[in-house]
Amino acid sequence: MMSFRKFLNGGLVAALAVFSLPAHVDGRPPNVVLIFADDLGYGDLGCYGATQLKTPNIDKLAAEGRRFTDAHSASAVCTPSRFGLLTGQYPFRGAGGKGLWGPAPVKSPLIIPTETVTIADVFKEAGYDTAVVGKWHLGFGQGSNDWQVPLRPGPQDLGFDYYFGMPVVNSAPPYLYVENDQIVGGDPDDPLVHVGRNGKSVTPITPIPPEAAQRSPNQFGGAVEAHRLFNDYQVGTRLTEKATGWIRARGDQPFFLYLATTNVHHPFTPAERFQGTSECGPYGDFVHELDWMVGEVMRTLEEVGVSDDTLVIFTSDNGGMFNLGGRVAAARGHRMNGDLLGSKFGVWEGGHRVPLIARWPRKIEPGTVSDQLFSGVDMLATFAALTGSQLEDEKDSINMLPALVGEPGEALRSELFLSPNKPSHLSLRRGKWMYIPARGDGGFRGSKPGEHAWGGAAVTTLVKTPNSDIEGGKIKPSAPPAQLYDLDSDVNQTTNLYHDYPEVVAELEAALEEVRPGRAGGRSKQPARSGAGSRSGTASRRPPGTKPNFVVIFADDLGYGDLSCYARDGVETPHIDRLAAQGFRSTDFFVPANVCSPSRAALLTGRYPMRCGMPVARTEVPGSKYKNYGFAADELTIPELLAPAGYRSLMVGKWHLGMEVEGSHPLDAGFDEHLGIPSNYAKNRGPNFNTLYRGREVEQLKVPCEALTRRYTDEAVEFIAREKDRPFFIYVSHHIVHTPLLPRKEFVGVSEKGKYGDFIKELDHSTGRIMRAIRDAGIDDNTLVVFTSDNGPNQLGSTGGLNGGKYGTMEGGHRVPGIFCWPGQIPAGQVSGTTLTSMDLLPLFCGLAGVRPPADRKIDGREVGAILRGQEDRSPHDFLYYYNGTNLQAIRHGDWKLHLPRSIEDQPFWCKRRGPGRVFVTLDRPALFHLGDDPGEEHDLAEQNPKVVARLQGQAEQIRAELGDVRSKGSDQREIALEDPQVR
Repeated sequence: MMSFRKFLNGGLVAALAVFSLPAHVDGRPPNVVLIFADDLGYGDLGCYGATQLKTPNIDKLAAEGRRFTDAHSASAVCTPSRFGLLTGQYPFRGAGGKGLWGPAPVKSPLIIPTETVTIADVFKEAGYDTAVVGKWHLGFGQGSNDWQVPLRPGPQDLGFDYYFGMPVVNSAPPYLYVENDQIVGGDPDDPLVHVGRNGKSVTPITPIPPEAAQRSPNQFGGAVEAHRLFNDYQVGTRLTEKATGWIRARGDQPFFLYLATTNVHHPFTPAERFQGTSECGPYGDFVHELDWMVGEVMRTLEEVGVSDDTLVIFTSDNGGMFNLGGRVAAARGHRMNGDLLGSKFGVWEGGHRVPLIARWPRKIEPGTVSDQLFSGVDMLATFAALTGSQLEDEKDSINMLPALVGEPGEALRSELFLSPNKPSHLSLRRGKWMYIPARGDGGFRGSKPGEHAWGGAAVTTLVKTPNSDIEGGKIKPSAPPAQLYDLDSDVNQTTNLYHDYPEVVAELEAALEEVRPGRAGGRSKQPARSGAGSRSGTASRRPPGTKPNFVVIFADDLGYGDLSCYARDGVETPHIDRLAAQGFRSTDFFVPANVCSPSRAALLTGRYPMRCGMPVARTEVPGSKYKNYGFAADELTIPELLAPAGYRSLMVGKWHLGMEVEGSHPLDAGFDEHLGIPSNYAKNRGPNFNTLYRGREVEQLKVPCEALTRRYTDEAVEFIAREKDRPFFIYVSHHIVHTPLLPRKEFVGVSEKGKYGDFIKELDHSTGRIMRAIRDAGIDDNTLVVFTSDNGPNQLGSTGGLNGGKYGTMEGGHRVPGIFCWPGQIPAGQVSGTTLTSMDLLPLFCGLAGVRPPADRKIDGREVGAILRGQEDRSPHDFLYYYNGTNLQAIRHGDWKLHLPRSIEDQPFWCKRRGPGRVFVTLDRPALFHLGDDPGEEHDLAEQNPKVVARLQGQAEQIRAELGDVRSKGSDQREIALEDPQVR
């Protein structure tokens, strides 16, 4: 075992040991030639569809090897792309965590720390001779490069034995060659001097015509001979001579050559014999020269007898650019990026999806095509595997050797972070999904005839690549704030699906948030591989196996379609969406009441409201009949059951279960701590409607409604920080979005849905703060968070297309958001139609805490852990019962839902008259709906399915006998402390 000489960033040892070579390598190890073209687009080669130019040598390479259709440069920009190629690290990790986004400037120091393991190091340690010929563009020296020789540190300090080439780029000074660490033609008596952009005393360079496209003026004086030896039209020839000469000199020594061409970066200056040979102007001619260069390398390998023993990989640093030459080529019918949207510098596919061809006789089957997702950063791990080396830390790199020499049955790479020029557009590809967290592509913005760098939406006018966000070469004002594309069905990114899949958006946004430069997660070596992300807080002090914490966030009157993760027209709720993306989002979550008090009682007890004695909403009107109507003291609640297992519990917010009734206070119901108001924030609730209580004591009189959410959130955050070292249960019972709609002033006007939407934005912000507190405490992987609502929305909210709403028994009144998040335990990104209920929380929490639910009473909830973990998909609920107050109005079995006849006398006081969302106030005969086909309950199928109607009616009679109804007392129905529950 050979010890490796370098250390990874952060001081971690990157021991690289060389073991026996892979079994598929016969005799001597294979030589490797990596040809890295510059600005070559996905459609620039004949084998990738080009028709206006010819690339016979590269096409032959593809015919004799394997062509990849889903390969990507590490960045859409040259310097970051080279950084990723050489280091196996995403460019956003460069520059000490700040990220590399644009081209390295002329005076840039070496941007790869010398202790970093590179692909050249891998080969060097395996006994190879190593060389880089061509464009470097990664800087030299330390601090500010003064261009005084020796130019160190440089390529030779990163594992390369030899370097010859263009030190920056062919469109930027200094216009000369560097060999190893010396300037070719340099003279100590005529040193190279940087004189800046003022044009004074600069040394003349090769004249080029305007049609060759932009080239920056020289900024250097002196070094006349060095400049004379550099001729733009001879660069391709000179690099080819150096590369082939170096190959010939290797003898029997295995070698690795990194040939980084300047073709086809502007200015387009092919040798004279290639000028005018294509049908698309200087751009195409430059591609022809590139093809010749590849042919010369292949011919040299044949001549020295190592062609069959050499792996040749051809690819590009980023997509094609619509500079002047590119626009001329486009006008003549050439599609440099094929039909892909976008171009160089931008994060649309045209900016980074590039050709990748691999040829290795007898190892790679000729003429094959692979759709494996492949990135430039994968070269490090791939070459380590090729040489039989072992990387202790492969960073972001994935071994793609099986995809080069075989046919893997599954994708080797499942996700890929992609860097454009703008950090705001750092994007994520996961499977078929491509997520861009902003409008546009984050690249060039030029759009006028005389501008050098065309890009973004303007390019669509040149090559007619349609996109739903673009009209007339500009982003539509109505375009979504970010972009989501299904690349399996829409590789050309014609349709932005941002509003169609909010759960996917939330998942990918959460993953991006974990790695963005400046974020705690962004400093980690590995990207988040699941939607859960990585913890950024301090490490938990609890030992492994400690009982999990439980946090229930219970919104008020929040509808199924009120959140952006549930409906495209929902309020933008990034924190709640992230919660959903990192866990399990239920699309069939049932609450057993359509008003406040019963729903809260059912959640805390795991029992139907009729069973626990709270079927109607309580009011605190002075002198009303509700003075003795409260939560029964002998009902067992979640906090009471968790207490023997060592749990500390906190309730904050709206109680609404009779706080002033003896035995019905939160502290009587098992909570250790409490901060909140008795009921709704409404004057008709009595003189203490705006009194904030801490436990049984008054915390504040006349508390403003606008202050409550922050007070509740502060309390929860403080509790988490204080109790993080032992298990806890928190019940956050919001008053959002119940009237009055009084969000804190910071949130007024932040949504497009008035104060209703503003209130939801405050709810989302509160959720984000609670989740941050959990992460900061270091307990996110030991905390199950549940987000849901007490019932459907009032007339201001959205049911997401469901019928009805609050006060009714249509789906819109009972089906609400249901989100479960527990990193490491509940797989991220799940969206499930398996029917769950709020009553399931009690048995779920008990099971996870090692507590037995009470056996002396019936619990209607079920233990649903296997469903949340994705191990089962069958609902444990055979039947669901829809009560409106004390009236059984509907019953559900699977997808069948039967609405039962009812009269006006059967209705609770809140439904005595018709109103928005109050559907089926009266019903003369049963109505049957199939929710799988008709979730909006619009098509009555009772006449076509009499047997289903009869079966459900029979079950309704059984449950009436057990739970009761308006005119009957059930066998397991708790006494209701009201003379007439249906009357106010």
